[in-house]
Amino acid sequence: MEQELKHYEFINLQTGNVISHISLPASLNGPELEHELAKKKTELAINKQLYLELIYWQDHDHCIR
Repeated sequence: MEQELKHYEFINLQTGNVISHISLPASLNGPELEHELAKKKTELAINKQLYLELIYWQDHDHCIR
């Protein structure tokens, strides 16, 4: 049986463009979920040479975070 996943996208605030996607287990919640999303956001900021504050994430079912 496959594990249920939630899909998130990371967006550049300056351009409005999606710069990356990530899929995480739906069972992740609270601090674990925040840790994984923050880790990916930091990785993107370093690799894309963007300020951390210029990147936000959202999932497909909820508003911008």
